[in-house]
Amino acid sequence: MRELVARYLSESISRRGFLKGLTTAGVSIAAAQSILDSVSAVAQAQEVRRGGPEGVKIFQGTAAAAFAEQLIASGVQYVFGNSASEDAEFYDALVDRPQLQYILTPHEGPGAAMAAGYVKASGEPSIVMQAGSVGLMNAMGQMFNAFKEQTPLVFYSYRSEQSGAAGRDGFEEVANQEQIVAPLAKYYWLARRPEMLPETVRRAFKAAWTPPYGPTYASWHADFNQAKIRTEIITQDKVDPRMRVRPNPKEIERAAKVLVEAKTPLMIVGDEVYKAKAASKAVKLAEMLGMPVTQARQIFASFPESHPMWVGALPGGRIDTLAFPKTPDVVINVGNKLQHNSTAPMVPRQVKFIDLRNDSWSMGNVITTEAPLVADVAYGLDDLIVAVEGMMTPAIKAKVQERSEEVRKATERNKKLRAQLVKNPDWNNSPLLADRLTYEVAQFAEKDAIIVHEAGSIGLHSFDFNPIGGRELFFYYGSHLGSGVGTAAGVKLARPNQQVICLIGDGSFIFGPTALWNMARLELPVVTVVYNNHAYAGPHSRAIANVPDGRMVATGKFFHDYLGDPNMNMADIARGFGVSGEKVESPGQLKEALARARRATQDGKPYLIDAEVRRTGAAWAEKPWTPAIRIAQLRTRKI
Repeated sequence: MRELVARYLSESISRRGFLKGLTTAGVSIAAAQSILDSVSAVAQAQEVRRGGPEGVKIFQGTAAAAFAEQLIASGVQYVFGNSASEDAEFYDALVDRPQLQYILTPHEGPGAAMAAGYVKASGEPSIVMQAGSVGLMNAMGQMFNAFKEQTPLVFYSYRSEQSGAAGRDGFEEVANQEQIVAPLAKYYWLARRPEMLPETVRRAFKAAWTPPYGPTYASWHADFNQAKIRTEIITQDKVDPRMRVRPNPKEIERAAKVLVEAKTPLMIVGDEVYKAKAASKAVKLAEMLGMPVTQARQIFASFPESHPMWVGALPGGRIDTLAFPKTPDVVINVGNKLQHNSTAPMVPRQVKFIDLRNDSWSMGNVITTEAPLVADVAYGLDDLIVAVEGMMTPAIKAKVQERSEEVRKATERNKKLRAQLVKNPDWNNSPLLADRLTYEVAQFAEKDAIIVHEAGSIGLHSFDFNPIGGRELFFYYGSHLGSGVGTAAGVKLARPNQQVICLIGDGSFIFGPTALWNMARLELPVVTVVYNNHAYAGPHSRAIANVPDGRMVATGKFFHDYLGDPNMNMADIARGFGVSGEKVESPGQLKEALARARRATQDGKPYLIDAEVRRTGAAWAEKPWTPAIRIAQLRTRKI
């Protein structure tokens, strides 16, 4: 007996082995269980006294409480969730864990967008919870966005069926639930046993936060939450590989040589620059080489837009569409994902291409690479700057000076062209021009404002974004609509001391207005501006482009894009969620509304402006056509 107890306390035998040893020695099952309970209490107390390895502790209780403990150990502060029937034990565990704050979201989609906004703005981990397979379906649109945007967001939902009843087509049961997310998630897993819950959560966070970032998904059977377990809780820094990789020195030398010898080099910047806080290093490299800078589609602004080397965004996602430089001979990509929407490569084959980013999997998939620099972009820029400095000669410096002057002249021309915007003859008319609305919001925005943009294809001018202490941009890269309002709420939660402005189209707004309720409840003073033209303008324009000689254009009958008749009043919708708002149609009304929005947000209250903007582009009638289908007509039809 004494030997068995010693072996159990030293963890050389399991609970089952201890019980078997007692019954083999002639102890009854009931007595053996009583002895086990007593010895387990001693073991737990002994473990607490002696302590375990740093960052590792033994937890005993419900698996749901272990889930909560592991979230805390993983650095999570906010849990974004829509009420779920089978997570009651988890909610109960939150009562005694105030450091883990639950944010109830009325719908899983905007709730996931809110979590993503928080993660992007804070750089801290978070988790989205939804009810079983049905809640997961609602959240998957934002999982798609996280996948496209490479946002390290962890999703969790239980399997509605009990583990013993799995496979019998139970209520809300779907076969292979965890595999539904396979095309969108870096990692997905179904915990096989209750004691595996913390391990599954740790793996989900590790995979999400290992570059290149991306969403992950964890799941388990609903009854696991109730199970009593003994398991390990481990802090995230004990399992996180902390992958900040330096580039290959030989490739750095090769890249530096190519850049120094270039006649017309061009830099493309991307989100990894913003995430690594490396914008000042990108500026230094551009200035050293007199190199113009552009960007392809991305979430953040990663280069100061008022800098003389900034030549604007890449039109159409191809470098041969740039007005300047017209024919670059070397292109270096620093941290851009490079989304290709053309059959031809973004960078032509004859142009030497240097790729610096941490996403080795996509490197070389479309564009041939002269020097692949797989690295954290901050480290990569550091090494590249040193290498370039070592190769600079007086002759090269003279060429750089000459090239810098050419770039400055080009940027000055661009500024003068942009200034012509205000000379539009309809500038002061009503309904508002979208450009006038954007311009006024830019004048209203504070110097370090964060702009959350889901307003379609509007020209996002006049803000002069600057990731080095100026205005910041959070763009909707993933394109699953309905992310804007939720993202803005999450950004404000993460950055309470910065002004947050959400620019959103009417079509996008209707996909996810429920996050306004979270703004009101949590007192998140976000200014939301809706570009309301009562239409899906993007699909309208693309239909004309795709079928220019078709019947829709000839007759003016577009079935798919008009959102009027009746017009939606977004200010009324906002008031229904507890957010003050108003409609505006003219520049004068807009300025007054923005003044009221400033006062409201200074008082800690969110505010919404529903701005009537003019529909632009071809084939819009003064009152767009809508099919005259009414319920009364349908009732008269014979079936």
